[in-house]
Amino acid sequence: MRSSAQRKMARVPNGARVGLAAAIVLLAYTNALPEDTTGRESGKPGVWIRVNQVGYLPDDPKIAVLSSDKPLEGSFSVGDFTANIGPDQGTWGPFRHNYRLDFSPVRAPATYRVRFSEVVSLPFTVGEGAYRDVPGNLLRFMQLQRCGDNPVTGEKCHQHDAIDTSTGERVDLVGGWHDAGDRIKHIITTSYCAGALQLAGATEEAEYGAAFLRKVHPNADTIYVQIGDDRDHAPPDALWHEDKTDYGWGPGGPRPAWPATGSPEGPTHKNKSSGLANLAGRTSAAMVLAGQVAKARSLYRLARAKPGCAMSVPVRAPYYYGESTFHDDLEWAATELYIATKEPAYLAQAIEHARSAGDSRWMGKSRHGHYEFFPYVNLAHWRLYPYADEKTRRELAAFYRSGLERVRQVAVKNPYRLGTPLVWCSTNDVIAFATQAILYERMTGDRRYRALATEARDWIFGRNPWGVSFVIGVPETGVAASRPHHLFHKLRNHLPVGGLVDGPVYKDINDNLKFAPFGQDRFERFQSEIGVYHDCYQDFSTNEPIIDGTVSLLLLLKVWT
Repeated sequence: MRSSAQRKMARVPNGARVGLAAAIVLLAYTNALPEDTTGRESGKPGVWIRVNQVGYLPDDPKIAVLSSDKPLEGSFSVGDFTANIGPDQGTWGPFRHNYRLDFSPVRAPATYRVRFSEVVSLPFTVGEGAYRDVPGNLLRFMQLQRCGDNPVTGEKCHQHDAIDTSTGERVDLVGGWHDAGDRIKHIITTSYCAGALQLAGATEEAEYGAAFLRKVHPNADTIYVQIGDDRDHAPPDALWHEDKTDYGWGPGGPRPAWPATGSPEGPTHKNKSSGLANLAGRTSAAMVLAGQVAKARSLYRLARAKPGCAMSVPVRAPYYYGESTFHDDLEWAATELYIATKEPAYLAQAIEHARSAGDSRWMGKSRHGHYEFFPYVNLAHWRLYPYADEKTRRELAAFYRSGLERVRQVAVKNPYRLGTPLVWCSTNDVIAFATQAILYERMTGDRRYRALATEARDWIFGRNPWGVSFVIGVPETGVAASRPHHLFHKLRNHLPVGGLVDGPVYKDINDNLKFAPFGQDRFERFQSEIGVYHDCYQDFSTNEPIIDGTVSLLLLLKVWT
């Protein structure tokens, strides 16, 4: 669930102004939102070329997709390189004819375009530094999402967080990150982000999340799953520091802190919570990586004592994060505890949980539940691998390989080589596949999935039917998400650059989550039953930025070799 799913009506801006100093800071981070962008592709109607608009590393396989309403033949060029467009790959999505243009031999550093007849693609870079600026943009988004003390706006927010919903007592839960385009803080995603940021080398941002996570486990028996809830989706709209939602303690007062109970939770709509192991295990791993071993031990004990999954808490509407797996989180916690302490018991337990976690069951499926298999890639297998015995190493590699192979079998059937399902937050699945492929390669030296991982990365940055980068404002001169479902965009015309949006979904999912008119659709020609994407504020199911996906992309770029 992206929390904004409960916005069933357009909300009225409250007209509040940020302070002068904050406005100056905000202005410095504001991007114009033009009706068109520079570098747009050109050519005759009915023919399109899709490329990764950020670009390619010299050793990358480099494949553009040429799509048309009619059959095509002939050659294409990239700089001085020329080749035949190759065989028709058939119909897929909105296109009747598709061709895979392989220009992998192009390695010289430069800016290029793909040309076919009079059709010219958007520009892209080839070179070792093609992705140099992307991580900074991703972290810039995470800074904008900070709750408590925000370095982008210069404002503090939610300083009264929070009141425990079970005891009525005040607890200090100031800090962390707002989950998406709304103001809720989900420990489900925050716990992953804090740990993954550490692994990605983004220490400063990881520490901001870790400082908050230290508070969510105040004693041996308690862990909070959520701060705030979907009551903040009611009118009027407001930025983080302007939030006047009344949860029963006055407008702008304390927000509810929902403790994970291990049982179905929610005052009206109930989730299907069955334990605490996913939440406490993942938070334990993040705490070890932050150097908080004592806190991590306590969380791990709680996780082992309460097997099952904690889910986010629905209030006004029945949507929630329905995570169903937890052995991967226990494995991650035990692995990090072993790395930190070298205590053999943790290694034995990590291997035990690794075998229970197995491979990622969502891989190869055409559908799965919302956040059912979060965080989609089991980082623990990779982290455990160097410390395991040879037999266990073979098992861990096989777990990764079996999931990757199932995705490959789906991907080879379509011209974009997309093998992951277009469910809500589909970009998470795409990035998870690519990450698992690269980690498998680093573990084993087996490069058989490198090409498919590259094609998954390329999907994110514009080589998709819509020709859009799903990272807001990246690249700056390309066609990227620019009208996201985010309050800073709606209320201040501030583009939250670097945020990864949910991405395209099957049409039936989008239809069921359409609560406000989308207006004119500039991508109408590229919509199909296979997938839809709308670059407009109203479409929270495809165009809302997410912190977990943004951090996952940062980690992918870090481990890419």
